[in-house]
Amino acid sequence: MRLLYISVHEPAEFDDITMLHGLGHEVFPLGHYFGPALDEGRLRPEIDLGPGLPALRAAFYATGCRFDVRDILHSLHLTAEFIALFDATIVMFLWPAIDRNWAALRTRPIILRTIGQGLDVFEQDHARLRGEGVRLVRYAAAEAAQTGYAGADALIHLGKNPAEFEPWQGGLAQVLSFAAAFEQRYPAEFQLWRQSVHGLPAWLGGRSNPPFEGVIGGVDWQKQRELLRDCRAYFYCSGLALPYTLNFIEAWMAGIAVVVMDPAAAGHGHAYWEIGQIITPGVDCLLVRDAREAAAALRALLADHALAARLGAAGRAAAIRQFGMPAIGEKWQAFLARIPLMREDA
Repeated sequence: MRLLYISVHEPAEFDDITMLHGLGHEVFPLGHYFGPALDEGRLRPEIDLGPGLPALRAAFYATGCRFDVRDILHSLHLTAEFIALFDATIVMFLWPAIDRNWAALRTRPIILRTIGQGLDVFEQDHARLRGEGVRLVRYAAAEAAQTGYAGADALIHLGKNPAEFEPWQGGLAQVLSFAAAFEQRYPAEFQLWRQSVHGLPAWLGGRSNPPFEGVIGGVDWQKQRELLRDCRAYFYCSGLALPYTLNFIEAWMAGIAVVVMDPAAAGHGHAYWEIGQIITPGVDCLLVRDAREAAAALRALLADHALAARLGAAGRAAAIRQFGMPAIGEKWQAFLARIPLMREDA
């Protein structure tokens, strides 16, 4: 199939496009992979999207379409002539782009793909769009806890390729976390993280974090994988109220021992806490309820490589079962096989 993919999230875009392309679909991205990397560089590697990409890019401009990755929503202008080249359009998260380009997009099946964010904010619009024929692919089952839940046509997490991660070694007695703009986005969790790692060797990766000891800034994908391979433990303590769990999934699949903070420690409920439904504490991760427990768990892992190895291996196996490309790819194939039926229903 030929798919148009509109995205606002580079890592998630990389995962979905790589998987869809690997399944044999031709994908044209309107997101971070539309053109060259921005000045700050890519968070994920380049993608070889096949020999048909230049012709589609030429058709994009020739048919009067416009796009600027720096302002995707307001810059995006699509024409029915261009949309006619595709079997379907997938829109990641950015539902207003559908409204702004409805006349063109409605001529082919539209799939809105959620990412576990914007909960209790956009559901009314999701319901409206679904009523107009847009198909909803949900990122997480926990999204069903929203008031006025609009339902789902499929449930498909982000897929990760297990082969991307080198075998865990854990030779560095170091705690690792990734969270971009951590203090700005999740202030309560940021303070909880700092309390938990106080006095411990800990690194915080991610763009737009304030400078303090242990902050390593944004790192490219190769460096991120090296850190996951070499560090002893991973501490997951950001975005606890959301089912969006990309950096948890990546750490889990990398085979590093993961310590997970309970959302209640940051004053959150468990309605959207999907991690609690998929982990087995003490087997494939360690679950902690406050900063004191977190510090104790992290110290135990820093002191015991064998314990970290057991937890990490079990976590990787669980991650592959639930988020590995084969499992997620099967779900996408089954869903996309219904595209002809979607056209008949339109």
